[in-house]
Amino acid sequence: MNDTPDYVIQKQFEIINSRPLSDRIANLFEMTELSRTIIKNRIKERSPDISEIDLKIELFKLFYRFDFDSQTLEKIAEDMKQSLMNDKKDVYNIELI
Repeated sequence: MNDTPDYVIQKQFEIINSRPLSDRIANLFEMTELSRTIIKNRIKERSPDISEIDLKIELFKLFYRFDFDSQTLEKIAEDMKQSLMNDKKDVYNIELI
């Protein structure tokens, strides 16, 4: 739904663009991190027992689902999971089962 009049949208852009570039970039990163947090929380609500590795994989899949076809996305996700599991093994110096 978009019920905001064009003149209001134009004024919003003017206000945003009048701020220094460093502020706009900082706000961009803040909004990106907020969206990641919201999505992570939604995944955790649906799957409360999800591991940190699987959470990262699901987050990746959600963010990049329109950038890759499903087969490529799954392949990347599998490779990411292997890499993350290997990193975890290295940290704890143990074999994960």
